[in-house]
Amino acid sequence: MKRIILSIYILGVVILCQAQSPAMASLAQSSQRTIEFKLSINHQAITVDKKYFNHSLSDSIHFDAIRFYISNIQFFQEEELLATLEKKHHLIDLENLESLTIVLEKNANSDFNKIKFDLGIDSLTNVSGAFGGDLDPTNGMYWTWQSGYINFKMEGVTPSCPARKNLFQFHLGGYQTPFANVQSVTLDVFDKKNIVIELPIDQFLEKINLKETYQIMSPNQQAVDMAQLIASLFIVAK
Repeated sequence: MKRIILSIYILGVVILCQAQSPAMASLAQSSQRTIEFKLSINHQAITVDKKYFNHSLSDSIHFDAIRFYISNIQFFQEEELLATLEKKHHLIDLENLESLTIVLEKNANSDFNKIKFDLGIDSLTNVSGAFGGDLDPTNGMYWTWQSGYINFKMEGVTPSCPARKNLFQFHLGGYQTPFANVQSVTLDVFDKKNIVIELPIDQFLEKINLKETYQIMSPNQQAVDMAQLIASLFIVAK
């Protein structure tokens, strides 16, 4: 009789665990911290191939591609370094929605109030040659002609652009002095569980003139200046 009762008890525990496992898995998943990158116009998330209104040009605009590298993500409490993500390089690609969210590793569970990262790829990685994963040259972010990574790429069309087929192209990169292109970004963090880092593309468009500046395809001072501008626009959404 005792054996029968024990068997029924064990069976009940197994059934209960099986019934709770999806919920427990969901709870574990929801407890994961994330960084979400949001590319926006008027604080609304944008997508490729959809037309938007560019107020600075009073004209329509659409994007064929927006991709950039986020590297060396670090977490600080004031000036004290608490954690660094083991995965060093992340390719943020507007055409790949999954790439916009970075799930933080367990070592990033500390009580931080600042986050630091690089926009682009450091010189050591550049001179080490091409790699796989996010650094794979097939991602379209590597200049084979000069063996270096493109840190930030934006391509699109607006009727106001005087280039052929009204196409604007910004391929920003370079790791050699005096045109080292990688930029450092430091942001205060408010919600440490789900961090939303916004890049307001409309503010970027307001600060450049696509009627005059519509193509940068190699390392130069103009590329450095534009990378500095982009790095200054990142904000943490409250």
